[in-house]
Amino acid sequence: MICWGLVLIGFVAPFLIVTLSHHSPPDGDFAGFYSLGRILNEFPARELYNTALQQQMCMQVHPRKFAYGPLPYPPMVGIFFRPFALLPYWSAYLLWSVITIILYALGIRFLLRSVDATTQECQPLVYSLAFAYLPFLMNTAANGQIAAVGFFALSMALYAFRQKQPMRSGLVLSLCTYKPTLLVLLLPMLVVTRLWKVLAGFAVGAAALAVIATLLEGIGIWPIFLHSLLSFGKVASGVHSASPLTLTIYLDLSSFSHLVRGGRTVWGLAILAALVCWVLFNLLRLWWKAPRRNRQFHMMLWATTVTWTLLLNLYVPIYDSILVVFSILVTAGAIKELDKGPIHRWFHATWILILLGSWVTVALAGVTGIQLLTLLIAALGALQFVVLGRLAKRGAPAMESGVA
Repeated sequence: MICWGLVLIGFVAPFLIVTLSHHSPPDGDFAGFYSLGRILNEFPARELYNTALQQQMCMQVHPRKFAYGPLPYPPMVGIFFRPFALLPYWSAYLLWSVITIILYALGIRFLLRSVDATTQECQPLVYSLAFAYLPFLMNTAANGQIAAVGFFALSMALYAFRQKQPMRSGLVLSLCTYKPTLLVLLLPMLVVTRLWKVLAGFAVGAAALAVIATLLEGIGIWPIFLHSLLSFGKVASGVHSASPLTLTIYLDLSSFSHLVRGGRTVWGLAILAALVCWVLFNLLRLWWKAPRRNRQFHMMLWATTVTWTLLLNLYVPIYDSILVVFSILVTAGAIKELDKGPIHRWFHATWILILLGSWVTVALAGVTGIQLLTLLIAALGALQFVVLGRLAKRGAPAMESGVA
């Protein structure tokens, strides 16, 4: 009860006070998703990626001082929010906030069932700490972002994988196509680890989503989407090189190097390149050896891949860092297999610092030019490499044949 009281005091009460006192949602991103649905409801599908119309619609539903950015999400995101756009904005926002909280809580529940990281008595504490992670509290739930969809999809995919249901695992994982950058390392992992049934399930799910979007909005929506995506890539690169204030909310190593002093010098870029090569080398090595390892090793490999996805990427806003909760819980389950020692102390110190650091990282980055959360997530990734090495040395039997 104490833990749930902390959730009420630390999450629910401040959230309601902020929203109800202003009689409107916080100055967040939900207006963008609401506007995508409204555009599809009121205009031809070809207008979905009309940037001027997007910004005009966003300002109509939720005016704010600074401009809204482009919204290069796949067509299925706009289709999903069409019913929301039939509601008043305030009602739609509250509904989506409730759905976000439910998705996040369900994701945590399925993770706990997958990894057996805690006792039944400790699970309320896990929920309260996860809800206290600021990128979920403010940058996802209050902001109206959709990162909880990715968190839920990954949690369900891992749970299905743990239950020896690889096709179902891939099907659920296909929900992450709402943001392709989440898959930049996960799909190569599935290929190199030869998880063909998971990959097949993903392909079926992604194809089904594409077919549904095509049937509803027409095949012509795809060239427009691809053009919007390419244009956004150029805009994102420009933002990264020209706006240090914007960079304080990004966690990827590219943004880190732009923000930190000396990060784009010859030596800074050399260090960055060396780190990226070292990480990719270790990931590829572990992926390739994975078929000879047991399921616990595979689950830990998923967590490690997710951790480095947050860093080895072009575009990772802070709200996507709720995926680090996924990595932490899976790692907590894995280290239970190991003898207690420095690795346990390192892990506990790391997740506590990540939780606390999430509350100051943006402000600290604005003052010092150092994105603390990036460094802490990198430390977690390094720890996960150590855990995988220890699990490999245990010599556990490989997964049953036919599971992959």
